[in-house]
Amino acid sequence: MTSEEREIAELQDNLEMLRKLFGWTAEQLGNRLGVTKQTILNLEHGKPVMSKIQYIAIRSVMEAEAMSREGEERENLLKVLRLVFNEDKTVTEEQRAKALDAAKVISTATAGSLGALGIGAIAINPALVAAFGVGGWVAAMLNKAKQTDKQKQNKKGDKKDD
Repeated sequence: MTSEEREIAELQDNLEMLRKLFGWTAEQLGNRLGVTKQTILNLEHGKPVMSKIQYIAIRSVMEAEAMSREGEERENLLKVLRLVFNEDKTVTEEQRAKALDAAKVISTATAGSLGALGIGAIAINPALVAAFGVGGWVAAMLNKAKQTDKQKQNKKGDKKDD
């Protein structure tokens, strides 16, 4: 496998996780790329293998979006992208693999709350914090998400009492 094929495979293997960290649905990412939701879902599941054109388009959209975000969110999304694209040579392959595995689990677990807030985020996990030091930012985002969930639950409870 060539280095180019490895890069494409890495993006495809991490596409769903990245999409969720950016707070996008498959349809929203598809709209940004000019493709259908089904195309995104197919790529996330490895069918078909991502083409070089798709790789370039997806990477460009994600890098541009990360740059448009502000503060810690911007910094941390860029760190995750560098991790996926294996651009941070200070991170060992073992650290990288652990961090990406943790990010996949976390992106699924937090997608609803954080996505509703429009937060591209990663949650607290020792592997992620060790790999790119985002603990404080993540803790704040999770805290904000929990508060929003509580507010929603309280509003639902208030409506039932009416």
